[in-house]
Amino acid sequence: MKRFWLACLLVSVAFACMADGAPKTMDYFQRAEYERVAISPDGALLAIVHREDDSTQVTVVRRADMQVVAQIGPGSRGEIGDLSWLGSDHLVLSANRDSERYHQPISDPWTYLVDIHAKHPQTLDSNFFGTVSGDEHHFLVRECKDFMDGECRFSVKRYDIDHLMSKPDELGEAPIGDASLMVDHTGTVRIAWAWSKTARSQLYVRDDSGKWTSINDSDATHVEEIPLGISRDNKLAFLQRERTDAPDIIESYDFASGKRTELLSDPVSDPLHVIYSMDGKEPIGAWFGPGVPRARYWAPSSEDAKWHSALVKAFPNTVVDVVSSTANGSTLIVYAYSDRDEGSWYLLDRVANKATLLFHSRPWLDATAMAAMEPFQLKARDGLPLHGFLSRAHGTTGPAPMVVIVHGGPYYIADDWMFDGETQFLAAHGYSVLHVNFRGSANFGQRFMKIGYHQWGRGMVNDITDATQWAIAQGVADPKRICIYGGSYGGYAALMSAAREPTLYRCAIGLAGPYDLSKLYRWGDIHRSDYGEYYLNIVLGLDKAALLADSPVSHASDITIPVLLVHGQQDERVPIQYAKAMQSALKKSGHPAQFVSYDWEGHGLVDPADQLDFYTRMLTFLSSNIGPGTDNAGSGAVAASGDVKGAGGN
Repeated sequence: MKRFWLACLLVSVAFACMADGAPKTMDYFQRAEYERVAISPDGALLAIVHREDDSTQVTVVRRADMQVVAQIGPGSRGEIGDLSWLGSDHLVLSANRDSERYHQPISDPWTYLVDIHAKHPQTLDSNFFGTVSGDEHHFLVRECKDFMDGECRFSVKRYDIDHLMSKPDELGEAPIGDASLMVDHTGTVRIAWAWSKTARSQLYVRDDSGKWTSINDSDATHVEEIPLGISRDNKLAFLQRERTDAPDIIESYDFASGKRTELLSDPVSDPLHVIYSMDGKEPIGAWFGPGVPRARYWAPSSEDAKWHSALVKAFPNTVVDVVSSTANGSTLIVYAYSDRDEGSWYLLDRVANKATLLFHSRPWLDATAMAAMEPFQLKARDGLPLHGFLSRAHGTTGPAPMVVIVHGGPYYIADDWMFDGETQFLAAHGYSVLHVNFRGSANFGQRFMKIGYHQWGRGMVNDITDATQWAIAQGVADPKRICIYGGSYGGYAALMSAAREPTLYRCAIGLAGPYDLSKLYRWGDIHRSDYGEYYLNIVLGLDKAALLADSPVSHASDITIPVLLVHGQQDERVPIQYAKAMQSALKKSGHPAQFVSYDWEGHGLVDPADQLDFYTRMLTFLSSNIGPGTDNAGSGAVAASGDVKGAGGN
């Protein structure tokens, strides 16, 4: 698809540029063609981050005629991270490089300073941190100043673009190790926050004299706080704060007085995404769930909130936000995404009050042909409210074969209303798809997460079962044609569900699952850090007998349905020993599983060749067990057994 982006860009100002014909398997999973766009402060240029061959490139075009002005690329397998305009003649961006074998970045990113009128960019071996409002001659980087108890203490430094070889000015350093930092709109370092080895959350603010003061310590308050941004006048910080018995809230913090004011909350949902002002300088609200996200503002009568509210109405059934703006605010880049569209960019002329489509992130997919993610809610067997999403198989009105997809984590992760390649892939091939946010999932507050502790194979699996039974009762799922699939915790849950509900599912697929919980203190990399060991103690406990009892490997004889086990040979988080132990236990029980391994994959699949191989196998496996015309009266719908090397294997 080399150079395709430009042809598409030139015509997509009038209509969507999409490929003809039905999507192929990898159309749902390959990287987006367009990843970002930023307009120059004077409005004359657009910087477009896009894929070309095996790397990410930046192409700068004139807005007037879409002619290419400059192209910047970090080379083969290069990846563009952050990107910012510095005036209208310079770009600052961070770049990295993928490992050819592992398809993931292998080093810390470096910083590019790009003069769009020059032939070559200048580079710095530093992490790009940001720019300062109204300052066209300086940019900020983050560097590791020293180490404290094995943790890096970061500082923020300011470089002059005209004197890159000169020593940069240090603007401030973190008061604790491994802390994230935030600067205000003058470039002053004002906020630091970090998590300790025992999950202790700490938040600090810095006064004009450079003194740091702690304003939250979770060891004392039992809640976490993270900063969302700073007001345009630099007087307020906006914080997201946990509550022990309800979802998170957003509040303001007055730097001078320390006064806190609650701004937004919801009885069910945490804030999902921050909404920024039209110039991107300060938070003005947030999107909330559950279900289709809703935009809310703490000053709805403000000019920024009115404009954003107008955007929400102009782009119905999407999550829409401003991602770039000219200096005078007359022209904006608007980004909108939904459950059917991974994302589209628009140019908004605020003077003419007109939005023009620039391009879709995946121009080869027709959003109108994608399946909707329909929100649903139910009460679990113990009365706990649960929320999730249902996507119906294309062309179906009644009960259809269904795949239950269980998300990983299981904590700090949730199924959201957004484009999901696996869901769309399965729906296009005749399978309805069910996602449920079982207890422990993110986005519903601290209490909802904590009631999932020690419940990996119990309450969490009950919630998944209850949601599956709900889909049957609603007439969506054919009760004799349901399979369950997931990755990481989801892989574990798929096998545990197969053991606990032997008549509910007709097949199970586990990708990179930890099938023996008792081994998490011995196998893999979680237990190797103080934080990881503390995490396991909290969420699983130390009762080895209970952990073994809650493990699919202990219940192999109860798993009588076909199983597909998939694992990466290089998985350090959940080593392949888990899958091999599960495979061995199933074989001994008389129900051997199909086993597929990929030589150079870690915790998940990232190589496109391996992804294609896996999803092709998935379709064959599902078709054999719940596909059209299959006799699924018993558990004998066949899956092949034995070891299989995936596409990436040697």
